Amino acid sequence: MNTPRNRLFEPAREGVPLTPARNGRRPKTDVSDPDDKTNILLVDDRADKLMALQAVLDDLDQNVIVAKSGKEALRHLLQKEFAVILLDVSMPGMDGFETAQLIRTRPATEHTPIIFVTSMNQSENHIARGYQLGAVDYILTPIVPQVLRSKVSVFVELYKRTEQIKRQGERLRQLEEAALKRQLTDAVDKLEAETKRNRFFNLSLDMLAIADFDGYMLQLNPTWEKTLGFPEDEFKSRPGPDFVHAEDRPAMIDQMNRLREGNSATYFEGRYRCKDGSFRWLGWTAAPFPAERLIYIFARDITQRKTNEQKIESLNAQLKQRVQELTDINSELEAFSYSISHDLRAPLRSMQGFADALLEEQFDRLDDSGKEYARRIVNSAKYMDALLNDLLDYSRLSRAELERVPVDLQREMTELLVQLDSDIQDKRAEVKLDLTLTRVLAHPSTVRQILANLVGNALKFSHPERTPAVSIRTEPCQRAVRIWVEDNGIGIAQEHCDRIFGLFERLHSTQAYPGTGIGLALVRKGAERMGGHAGVESEPERGSRFWIELPAA
Repeated sequence: MNTPRNRLFEPAREGVPLTPARNGRRPKTDVSDPDDKTNILLVDDRADKLMALQAVLDDLDQNVIVAKSGKEALRHLLQKEFAVILLDVSMPGMDGFETAQLIRTRPATEHTPIIFVTSMNQSENHIARGYQLGAVDYILTPIVPQVLRSKVSVFVELYKRTEQIKRQGERLRQLEEAALKRQLTDAVDKLEAETKRNRFFNLSLDMLAIADFDGYMLQLNPTWEKTLGFPEDEFKSRPGPDFVHAEDRPAMIDQMNRLREGNSATYFEGRYRCKDGSFRWLGWTAAPFPAERLIYIFARDITQRKTNEQKIESLNAQLKQRVQELTDINSELEAFSYSISHDLRAPLRSMQGFADALLEEQFDRLDDSGKEYARRIVNSAKYMDALLNDLLDYSRLSRAELERVPVDLQREMTELLVQLDSDIQDKRAEVKLDLTLTRVLAHPSTVRQILANLVGNALKFSHPERTPAVSIRTEPCQRAVRIWVEDNGIGIAQEHCDRIFGLFERLHSTQAYPGTGIGLALVRKGAERMGGHAGVESEPERGSRFWIELPAA
């Protein structure tokens, strides 16, 4: 800056003292909120000018921060927000214009007011260039202190008002219905003040309005037209209920009547007609002002929320209906399966009994074909009886309430091996029992049935060229116990490992390996009914490793 050191400030004019004395201090300049200080940035390469400027602005009682270069100023801007920047034009290295250009490139500071300080003889070129860079004002040296304080205080006040509007907007967006009702009285006063100044009222993203007791809009912000499409004069020409969906109109009229009677702030939702004939959902918060017969309205577009709620409600209804249909179908299937399994066993017993009697009492009178046919009848009846018995067990397992209690696996396996001792001896099988964990939470008879099926399968599907070897062991699995039943039998191809747990699924003929095809279905169903799982790991010719997981006791 080319101004001489002793001419930074213009001497006081006659009758206007430079520093009116009051206890040695100048009087404070009035700002909106003295307890809420803002930051003012002074940028000059000369310490004496910074000190002089700081002394003048000290009466504003704000945070005055100084920087002796453009780089130092940029560092301050990275750390703080400023209401205004006083920037010297002529500085060595990075001058004021270069500093301003860098300030304007940052989104956070692109709108921060900049007042350039320049000497009178450089003003024409500097002023033109400064305004191109976004300067809001110029201070020409010599500086009149009162003018400097007045200009800076304007931007301090503007910054405080802007911050106040931001805080109010953020608070209003975050308020919920209850908070809106509690604080609406204070918000009305603020809304009225902002409406008169046409700032927050016009810039708000929410829909704000003032209506009379007859329902006519007296004042509304531009968000109404952006949301619904009607121009302001059309909104004001008709009462509000005329724009409301016919189904929601009675409820809105009832709300207006309550407001006219002086009831407190209320929240309600309804559909409002758009210019194109469609409807949008609005959430309303309204408060009456009986003294002036006015209603203050705060509304928000909640169409997307309502659409999502309707979709969820529709999907829930469909899901509920589908669940009910499946439940009914399952109940019918289980009842049918139980009835068939139970009712067919009586004629089967008669068939088997007569076939046995025929073989015993008329054996000598039958030829070879008759004897073979009678044996086939007996065997088929036995197979059908076993099949129906398994079906009955499966149906009972699906329907019954299974009370889970602590079960001792060691005792259950010991009793099971005693029952299977005849089969083990016939197969000359080797059975190894290694139960490191012995207590599970399960239904005792169901556990016994599952383990009997797994061990019975391990003995049945043995390899013809190997002595059967069965290993039964346990291991921890998170909060459950995994029970393994491993064998060295014929094994199962990988693609069939999940299929074999289905009802009536068989991989071999009944002549080769007798059975009903229900045993493993009972295993999986029983494990799941007790809160567990079942599975298998196997390869052809390399045996199978069946497992069930049950909650640990």
